[in-house]
Amino acid sequence: MIEMLRLHHVAITSTQAELYIEMSANKIAEQTGVTKKTFLISSVAGKRWYDLDSTIMRVNKIYFNDVFIPKLIGDPIIDDDEFGQPADGNDTALATPTSVASNKRMWMLSDYDSYGTSTSKSKRLGIVEKVNNAITRDGRTSDYQSCSITATNNIRVYATTFGSKFASAAISVDGDDAMLSTVGPLKDVPEEFHEVLLTGAIAIGYKYPPQLNMEAAQTFDNEFFRGIRRIKKYERVKYSTGFIKPQDF
Repeated sequence: MIEMLRLHHVAITSTQAELYIEMSANKIAEQTGVTKKTFLISSVAGKRWYDLDSTIMRVNKIYFNDVFIPKLIGDPIIDDDEFGQPADGNDTALATPTSVASNKRMWMLSDYDSYGTSTSKSKRLGIVEKVNNAITRDGRTSDYQSCSITATNNIRVYATTFGSKFASAAISVDGDDAMLSTVGPLKDVPEEFHEVLLTGAIAIGYKYPPQLNMEAAQTFDNEFFRGIRRIKKYERVKYSTGFIKPQDF
């Protein structure tokens, strides 16, 4: 792919080429939802919130101990104080809950800063268990306690994500990563749509010096968004058997 990119942007470096491809892949992922991955998280007794990978755009479903758990609608009336930045010295985290046999677990999301993280921004996944009158604080009672078991890689997150990045160790190599279909964003976008990925990267290159050419950028952008529509159609039909068309007899 990098050789095709250099037909239009002769002076482009390997670092720039890989960056343009990554930017194009992120546009495709954002517009079509074609990039889907699963992630594993280890549960900890007494811990409610878990950091999610920063590439995740949307969580589609959660399995806990290989069992599907539903999403909680709304928020529990009592939160588990697990914020590190800024820390609240007047409140403490809830006590580690007792494991219950019913295992009525649910998940929720928070867009607020991750616990103990001050240099990056990521979503947090919350795991709660429904138990009658589980927690009392400040005169209020909640039926939701934090996760009560500790286990390894027992939470599986199914998510729609942005594209992967090329390995940083290979950036200085002359585009080797961008010549493979099994690494970085090239493995996330189906191979039959790699020309759409390339078209997007070419358009991005024409938007910056030294190849600044807004007319060419518009031409390749138009082609890129036609490709986006193709990918959206692909995403729709691969999960269905077609459309039912009414007929008059």
